[in-house]
Order: sequence, then C-alpha cells, then structure tokens
Amino acid sequence: MKHLVWLAVCLALLAAVGSAAAEDMEETLSFAAAVELMYDNNTALHIAELNLEIAQIDYEKAMAANLMSGSQQSEMQAHHSLERAKNSYRTARQNSYLEVFRAYTDVLAARRLAEVRDLELIIAEHNFEVVQEKVRIGDAGKLDELSEMNRVEAARRNANSAQQGLAEKERVLRRLVGLAEDAPLVLSPEFPVPKLTLGLDECIQIALENSFTLWDQQYSLELQERQLETARISGTPPIDLRRAELNFEIARLNLEREEESIAESITAAYHSLGEALSRYESALRDLEIAEESFEIYRRQAEVGLITDMQLLQQKVSLLNSQGSVQDALTAYLISFIQFHHTLGLDGSIQ
Repeated sequence: MKHLVWLAVCLALLAAVGSAAAEDMEETLSFAAAVELMYDNNTALHIAELNLEIAQIDYEKAMAANLMSGSQQSEMQAHHSLERAKNSYRTARQNSYLEVFRAYTDVLAARRLAEVRDLELIIAEHNFEVVQEKVRIGDAGKLDELSEMNRVEAARRNANSAQQGLAEKERVLRRLVGLAEDAPLVLSPEFPVPKLTLGLDECIQIALENSFTLWDQQYSLELQERQLETARISGTPPIDLRRAELNFEIARLNLEREEESIAESITAAYHSLGEALSRYESALRDLEIAEESFEIYRRQAEVGLITDMQLLQQKVSLLNSQGSVQDALTAYLISFIQFHHTLGLDGSIQ
C-alpha cells in the first residue's frame, strides 16, 4: 500500500516537473505578445478601424462641400460624426484588450484548477484503496466502500471537467490571438501590479475632460442653443419658440445629470479599485502563511511524522492559496484596466 501511495505522489510530481520542462523548451507567449497578436488578428477591431477610415473620408467630403455655404451647423454635424467614429474605434480597442486579458488569465486559472483536480483524484483513489483494505480485514463495511467509490467517481468527473474547461479556455485564447489549434500555448503568470497615483478629484476631472458621452451632451446643448437662436431671429411662432426653449432646457439638464453621473461612477470605481488591491494584498499574506505551513509539513514528511498523502493534501491547500492570489490579482488588474478606460486613458499593464 505504501508503495502505491509513494508511486502516486511521484507520478504527480513527475508530471508537474515534465510539464515545466516542456514549457522551458518552448517559447513563452507573454501577455504583451498576446496583445500584439490580438491587434493583428481581431476582426471586430479591423472593422472598427475601417469604419473610422470611412468616417474620416466622409468628414473630408462634408468639409469640402461646406466651403461654399459656410454653415457652422453642417460643420458641427460632420465633426460630431467623425468624433463618434473615433470613440467607437477606441471602445473596440479597449474591449479587445480587456477580452484578451480575460482569456489569457482564464487559461492560467484553468490550468491551476486542472492541477488541483488531478491531485484530488490521486488522494481520492488512495483513500478508496485504504477503505478496500479495511473491508478486506473487516474494519469497514460495504457502505464505506461504496461511499469512497462515489468520492472517487466525483473526483474523476471533476478532473475530467477541469480538463475540458481548460481545453475550451485555450481554444478561446488561440482564436483571439490567431494561433492554430495545435500551436503550443506556454503562458507566463507574471504580471506587474501597477498602483493608482491619481487622487479622486484628479480622476473625476480627467473623466469629465475625456468622456465622450459628456462631449456628446455638450454638442447636443450647443445644437439646441443654435436652433433656439435661429428660431428667435426667424420670427418663429410663440408655440414653436417655446418648444425650442424647452428642448434647450432639457439638453442643459441632461448635461448636468451626466456630469453628476460621471462623478458618482468614478467615485464608486475609485474606492472599488482600492478594495480590490487590499484583497490582493490580503491574499498574499495568506499565501505566505500557506507556504510556511507547507514547508513545515514537508519537513515532517521527511522524518516520517506524516504520510505522503497528508503532504499531498497540504500541496493541494498550497495550490489553492496560490490560486486565490492569482484570482485576486486578476480581479484587481481588471478593475485597474476598466477604471482607466472609464477615465478615457489607455489602461495598459504591459
């Protein structure tokens, strides 16, 4: 029995070492490289880029056609259409960046989960073998054996499900970056941990300056103001003039509401980002505890105070702690990227 346990532990360790050795022999696809591949192969982004080029052509045509009339309203409308196309392209680029980051980190998380599920299966199979021996010598009953058998089957289903999930996550990432289905996918779990250096008031000001929605509301207000001035100059009937005044007031109130909404959303996102960083730092401390605990158990295993399976169970706990750190880091980085996108900034973490 002890020989089988030791063999199981060795196989698990050899599999991990073999996987690491295989990855060392292949080129690592860094996140920065994945982003560049995504920019080259993302169809939605290419469509947005082409639409932007079309909008630029339409703008130039509209400005050329407006040379004779000199209509400021026509010029405003042409400029508005171009700015809308630019915003659509920026949004598509930001969404694509966040999509590939999610896909990249999803693969890393799926691989960690698959490793944990494989170790849990080894432990479950060992426990089943122990119960079978107990049944043989009369220290356990048939129901105990059936219960352990169910645990093994559940662990096996979990392991198979984790492998299937991993394959799907890898397929998504390969599609996003334009890699062939059989192309090696060696990823790096190392990410920087950027810190926000701006204060809340600065963030609100930047968001107000860069918000396309707010700019759109300002354009609408200016347009309504021009239409109101035209109505007054043209001797528009009182009822129509009143309607133009109401439209102007609605546009003004919409602008004020949008400014308040931006300030509120930035404030909430700012504090959420700080909380995400705190959760990550807390997970790091938990990992430090888990690593020290595992080292103690490893030493105990060396001198025979605990079994190899007990050490393997502690290995699972350590892997779960490592996974918690990576999950917390991923959540923080997603919040960091989204927050900067909300500010109208790049939000790159490479």
